[in-house]
Amino acid sequence: MNNGKRTFWLLIMVWIMFKYGATNLSCNYSLNLKNQLVAHCDNRGFITVPRNLIKNIKVLDLSHNLITVIKNNTFINYTKMDILILNSNNISEVHEYGFEGLRYLRILRMENNAINISKLPTRVFRPLENLIVLEIGRNEEQWMVHESFVYPDKVFSNLKSLQNLSIDLFDRPEFGNGFKSLQTLAVLNFRRCYMRFGKLSNETFRNFSPKLRELYITRCHHFFHIDKGILRYFPELNILDLSHSYIHLYQALNILYPYQNKNMSVINFHHISDKSISNDKFPYSVIITKELMRYLSSICIEALDLSATGIVDDELYSLFSFQYPGCFKTFIISANRLPSTTLERYMQYVVFLTRATNLKTFDMSYLPAQYLKPLFLDVYHPGKFIGSHNQEKQHIFHQSFHITIKLPPSIEFVRFTHMTVVSASVYFTCKNATLRYFDISFSIFEQYPNVSNECGKELIYLDVSGLSSTIMFQSISFPKLTTLKMTHASIDRSIIEGRQWMLGHAPKLKNVDLSFNNLWTLSDTTLFNDKNMTHFNLSNNFFRRVPRTVSKLRHLESLDLSNNLITSIDYTIRKWLDEIIVPNQNLSLNLNNNALVCSCDTVDFLLWLTKTKVYFVNGNNYTCTMSNNSQANLIEVTKDINKYFADCQATTWLRIGIVLVSCTFGASIPFSVLYYYRWKLILFLFRKFRRAVERGLYVNYEYDVYISYEERSISWIKNHLLPKAEKEWGLKTFVHDRDLIPGELTSDSKALSIHQSRHVIFIITERFCEYEWGSFEIERAKYEKYTQNLMKIIVILQNVHVNDVPEQLVDISNDVIFIKWDEHETEISENQTRWFKLKTLLFLN
Repeated sequence: MNNGKRTFWLLIMVWIMFKYGATNLSCNYSLNLKNQLVAHCDNRGFITVPRNLIKNIKVLDLSHNLITVIKNNTFINYTKMDILILNSNNISEVHEYGFEGLRYLRILRMENNAINISKLPTRVFRPLENLIVLEIGRNEEQWMVHESFVYPDKVFSNLKSLQNLSIDLFDRPEFGNGFKSLQTLAVLNFRRCYMRFGKLSNETFRNFSPKLRELYITRCHHFFHIDKGILRYFPELNILDLSHSYIHLYQALNILYPYQNKNMSVINFHHISDKSISNDKFPYSVIITKELMRYLSSICIEALDLSATGIVDDELYSLFSFQYPGCFKTFIISANRLPSTTLERYMQYVVFLTRATNLKTFDMSYLPAQYLKPLFLDVYHPGKFIGSHNQEKQHIFHQSFHITIKLPPSIEFVRFTHMTVVSASVYFTCKNATLRYFDISFSIFEQYPNVSNECGKELIYLDVSGLSSTIMFQSISFPKLTTLKMTHASIDRSIIEGRQWMLGHAPKLKNVDLSFNNLWTLSDTTLFNDKNMTHFNLSNNFFRRVPRTVSKLRHLESLDLSNNLITSIDYTIRKWLDEIIVPNQNLSLNLNNNALVCSCDTVDFLLWLTKTKVYFVNGNNYTCTMSNNSQANLIEVTKDINKYFADCQATTWLRIGIVLVSCTFGASIPFSVLYYYRWKLILFLFRKFRRAVERGLYVNYEYDVYISYEERSISWIKNHLLPKAEKEWGLKTFVHDRDLIPGELTSDSKALSIHQSRHVIFIITERFCEYEWGSFEIERAKYEKYTQNLMKIIVILQNVHVNDVPEQLVDISNDVIFIKWDEHETEISENQTRWFKLKTLLFLN
């Protein structure tokens, strides 16, 4: 259609609107990409089909209305209609001449209604002689207990041009001779499955067209039997999708016999075995044999999904013994329980990948166990994921071997996430630089997996979450990498060392996720390329303020700081946030679940919230702590700041008055201070005297106290012990997460630090035995104690009994001082007995 005709139709539409008035015209009109006139009547509350629409509309959308009946001659005025959409109404009745006049209709969609297809009039579809797509699934369930459901074949026999049919699958289905008229049918999709007691027999599909190319029988969550020959009538079948239908892998593999040595685009067997159907004949735990694979292995398949099918073992050279591996473009076998005990097992995968020269997508994740909520690839759209809720335990094996995996030259998408391979060291190589997506997150290897430099040339997405960041591909360049995920990567110490790698080897990073890394600070300002970064995730860390380093990112579009300890945003960050907002580009900031404070000290921050153009993710639900320790909705507070903080100015003048009064009595203050802090001064002088004596005895202590702990004690140490010991008592402490020098041997650094410490504190929790350095630090402390270099060994018991103390400490209990401590105790007052006892032990020899 040329521009003149397009303008003509638009003028006609405007004229009709004036003629009938806006109140009588409840639908909107537009032209689609094919220049067809579209009437948008969806979600308007219609109870009948409107009769006053433009007659020559091509597309009519009446979905999501309240229509219950399609009466005779309802569409008689719209004879040129091409597409009719009646989805999601309450249609329960269609009269015999309901579609009269729709001779040119090509697509009819009437899903999610209450239609009983067995009660449709015989000639209801007779006018639709050119219909090629009929979607009449997701309708009323037909209850035929212990009887076969006979589909109304005479109703469907009128659709001689039909190519795509979507209907529901009922129990014990029978498709009569009338379906033989659908000789052009290419796609048969069973949209909703009501199978419970029956089966699909060898004769079920005998009357369907042999030209059928796509068959979808999905989400049948009640086990039913399938005869081996149900697909023999479809010699040209190209797509077979049985996903989420619990028919068991044994049955699914057996019905493939008609396609030996033929080509198929997709075979989707995702989650066709389930625990709910496990029995002696069809066990949930599937062992793959050569006999089971005899049909599948002989088919030339482009995309195969065997994920979550219950496979626990396979005979050697069975599961991956495909005769035509070069046909594969997508192969998914995630969330099974394949064993990883021997090199021979892995060599099957290696040989397969070597022979699958056209493979683009390979997903072998969540092995050998099923993990909590694994993500699965969509076999039709490998870049998209679908979820699950299965969870099983991991199994770890201990026979060490080395694997070199040569990725095919065509590979683009590789996932090895959540694999337990502790017994193997893995090396990935790429023949050509085509790999774009690489995910090896949360996998366990004997050594960190090596990757050849060739694999990184075209990579744009890399996920190494859950793996140590200190040795991450430091010699490999990723010139095109834009997305990097490093969650749970323990980078709180190593991120400063890694800045040169990130900046020099991955210069085009745009999206970086550093969440769940126990980060307290991020002071480095050259961590990433300032010109490229657009999305930065720092959520679930321990930041108390927005890191200043982010203010260097001038093109940032989203910043996630949720689940931190931030109380407000300082002036520098507020100014930066307002400066980087430009026309047509908003900035989203996520501060959800932080420790925001609403007080006189943060009034400037609250005022800024009322005028900034920054978009706050989930901002309506933010809460803040008021001066009386109550919680309030942040938005409500900012709406009436004067109400909440009217006394802030008076408080300022009060402070000035207090300062003037204090100056009046300034002469008495020094004496008051000396008297009030007399014990602290005495202790200070005592420390100075003690150090002088120690120098005379050639004793050199670098630290006052060495703290030994397992990771779950970090929060208590950071929030309570360190502020007390360092800030109030003036002691110098050694904490390995903060003070270990990167690059040095951990054992040597810890031994030297204990040797240079006056005292050692062991913080014993119920999981201290899991701390891998615990035994080493105890033995080293015992040695320093017996050589008379170490003064005291203090053991703080947090919610554990003395009987649970490690045996190494029990053996020297006469030389150890125990303090029972409630870890939930937050009060650190000077007068508390435990704090006073600890202070006395640390100061007095």
